[in-house]
Amino acid sequence: MPTVFFLHDRHTDALEKPSCEPCHLKDANLIVFKFKRLKDQGCKPDRELYHLECIKCHTDRRAQGLKSGPLTAECRRCHSQNLAYIDTAQPFGMDKSLHYRHVLSDLIRPAGNEKDGNCSACHHEYDQALKKTVYKKGQEGTCRYCHKQEKTEKGRSFKTVAHEDCLNCHFELKLQDKKAGPTICAGCHAAAKQSNIAKLEQIPRIKRNQPDVVLLSAWLQEALESGKPSNQFVEPVAFNHLSHEKQVENCRWCHHESMEPCAMCHTRTGTDKSKFFRLEQAMHSPDNLKSCLGCHRESMKSADCAGCHAQMNARRFDEIKCNHCHTVARKSLEPLPASDETRAKIAAIQINVRSVPGPVIPDDKIPEKVTIGIMTDQYESVIFPHRQIVRTLIKRTQKSILTQYFHRGTASLCSGCHHHSPSADTYPKCAACHGMSLQSDPNGKPGLKGAYHGQCSTCHQRMGLEKPVSTDCTACHQKKTKMVQQKD
Repeated sequence: MPTVFFLHDRHTDALEKPSCEPCHLKDANLIVFKFKRLKDQGCKPDRELYHLECIKCHTDRRAQGLKSGPLTAECRRCHSQNLAYIDTAQPFGMDKSLHYRHVLSDLIRPAGNEKDGNCSACHHEYDQALKKTVYKKGQEGTCRYCHKQEKTEKGRSFKTVAHEDCLNCHFELKLQDKKAGPTICAGCHAAAKQSNIAKLEQIPRIKRNQPDVVLLSAWLQEALESGKPSNQFVEPVAFNHLSHEKQVENCRWCHHESMEPCAMCHTRTGTDKSKFFRLEQAMHSPDNLKSCLGCHRESMKSADCAGCHAQMNARRFDEIKCNHCHTVARKSLEPLPASDETRAKIAAIQINVRSVPGPVIPDDKIPEKVTIGIMTDQYESVIFPHRQIVRTLIKRTQKSILTQYFHRGTASLCSGCHHHSPSADTYPKCAACHGMSLQSDPNGKPGLKGAYHGQCSTCHQRMGLEKPVSTDCTACHQKKTKMVQQKD
C-alpha cells in the first residue's frame, strides 16, 4: 500500500483540548513521540497497532457525530497514490540568535551549576566508563555529531532527539504557564511561522575555546611533533577563525563531524576515518561547500558578486594562484614557533598585512561617461554612466571581508567588464576583440552586439537590478526617428 500522508497538526486541532497524550505515551514523565508505544516492536505489530488505534478513534468520533477519518475497509482514503496535499514543511535549525535566546533564558534549568548560561541543559557526551551522558564544559558540540540522520546502535536519530527533547521542554514550561517554544509542527516548520521568530540584533560570540587566528600548515605541525625540520615547504595559511565564525550560522558548517581541527581526520594521505578524503581535497575541492575553495566559489553566486563572476569561466584548481592564501614567509617561521601563542602572533601579523586596502583609482582617472555608438543602426548611441557603475561596484564589495580581500585594489573590479586587458591602467575598447559580425567566432567569442548585450543584461539580471530590464531597449538607447524629406 502507498505511504500514508499524515496531517499531524490537523489531528491535534481536532481534539477538544489539544494534547499529545491521546496518541503518545509517557516514560519517566516525558512524552515518547511514537504512536501508542514506547518502543518499536517490528513492522507487523506496529502496523496492526496503527490500524487498531486509528480506526478505533475514528469510529468513536463518528459515533458522537463528530468529523472523523476513514474506517475499516476505507483503506485508500489514507493509502492514496493521488495525494491531494503538498508537503510544505520547511527545514528548521537553531541559528545563532535562537541559540543565544536559549542561553539567556531564565526558564531553562541547566543540569550543571553554570552561572552564565544553560549549556548543560542540552549539551552532553556519553561517558563509556559511567555508561551515561554527562556534561563536559568546554567540549560542547552540535547534537548531530552523535545523533545521525538515521538511528544507530549508539543513539537516537537527530529527528527523534530534536522532537523528544525540545518538545518535552516546551510542554513542561507550558504546563507551568510560562513562555515556551512551539508545540505543534507548524510552529517550527511553516515558512510563515519561521519568518516571525524574533531575531536578536546583538549576538555575542559563542565561546568554545576556539582561537581568534590560527596558522594552518601540515608540514609545520609534523615538524613540531617530530622535532625535526621538514624538507617540504608550502607557505602556511594565516586563517582568521573569528572572521569566519561571523559568516556562518554554526560551527558545523566547517567542523562537520566533530569540533577537532580538520587535520585530525583529513591527513595528508587520507585515513579511513575521513573515508580517505585527503587534507588537500578537504581544503581545495571546488564543488564541496565544506572546503575553503568550494565555500568561496559559492559566495560568488550572491547578487553582489554574480554580475561579474557568473560570466567568467571558472578556473581549474591548477590555474589558481596559491599565494592568494598561502602567504606566510618561511623566514618568519625560523626558529620553528613551538607555542600556540607564537604561531597565533605570526598569523595575526599576516592577517593585518593583507587587510591593508590596495590602491584606489582616483575619480579623475575613471571616465564619467562613455559614449557607445560604434554600431548604431536603429537606435541612438548609448551614454554609459561609467563612473557611477564603477563606484557602485566598489560600494557593493565593501559588504564582505572576502570580496574586500580579493578586490583590495579597485583596479581588479575593472576586469569584470574589461576581462582580457593587457595592462592594469589602460583598457582597450570591446571592439578591439569583438567584431561587427553577428556570428560568433569559431572559438565561441560573440560578435560586438552580442558582447555588449550579453555583458550588460546578464550583469543586471544577476545583480538583481530591476531597471533597466533586458527587454527595454529604449532604457539604454533611444530609437532613431526617420527623417522624411519634403519635395518642393
